[in-house]
Amino acid sequence: MQKVRTERLRDYVGPVTNTDIWEAFELRSNDVIVCTPPKCGTTWTLNIVMMLIHGKVVPEAGGRDEAPWLDCGFRDRKAIAAKQASLTRRRCLKSHTPMDGISYGAEPTYIVVYRHPVDAHFSFRSHVENMKDSGPLAEMFPEDIQDGFCQFLDGPLTDAGTDIMTVSSIVHHYRQARAREDKGNVHFFHYADLSRDLHGQIERIADILKIDLSSKVLAEITEANTFASMRKVAEASENRFAEASPFVDQAKFFASGTSNKWKGRLSDDDIASYYDRCASLLSPEDAAWLNWGEHREP
Repeated sequence: MQKVRTERLRDYVGPVTNTDIWEAFELRSNDVIVCTPPKCGTTWTLNIVMMLIHGKVVPEAGGRDEAPWLDCGFRDRKAIAAKQASLTRRRCLKSHTPMDGISYGAEPTYIVVYRHPVDAHFSFRSHVENMKDSGPLAEMFPEDIQDGFCQFLDGPLTDAGTDIMTVSSIVHHYRQARAREDKGNVHFFHYADLSRDLHGQIERIADILKIDLSSKVLAEITEANTFASMRKVAEASENRFAEASPFVDQAKFFASGTSNKWKGRLSDDDIASYYDRCASLLSPEDAAWLNWGEHREP
């Protein structure tokens, strides 16, 4: 397969990310890169993409063996890259890095997924609380929820990218994707739209990837990717409570799939401050999409 010409503008290094692997990694024209801030539907989307690639339901299809996190700083990035280079099937890669920090080429397909940032913040809090050793990530989520929210709201963009997840880092991630949208191979999805119309969004991804499957198979893939089904698979997995797992309970990775996670945890003034922050960083149209997806309202 012909080598893809790519560009990459900067490095990001944080508690869980190191983008140095992109420098030597050779993309293929049919690669799929799922690029999202944390807790915005990454594993959900990886599951969908990999089942479409396989053409059937495959339990835990979006796991790290099938669709690895290429620039994960605490794993052997060179080993991950070598395994991917050996594959003959179509590849799918995961990253939480803004698009100026990964290799961008005109031929691969980039799927970017966003979620209401305050929902992502609280989902990330639950994710960190479920870790056996959260290390430096714990600093983002002090016991006092108000303190953690203030850090999220006012924190600056840093070279750690979305590892230090703040409103600024999510907005930067979003802007970098929008800056490449006119190239035609960066495709935007939203957690709220996946929740509202999972089958329609799966059909859309299949169309983008030029994968033609029967309506029966698409229906089976849709059912397999409901939150109830994904949690059931995680609950039945022999690795659910594995000693080597970084999580106390891997099933909690699929906690609920709901939105408006801030209700009962933040005041109306807190939420008003969040929307003021959005208005200072984004146009009304972009802020509405980032928060709510294609409906642009709750």
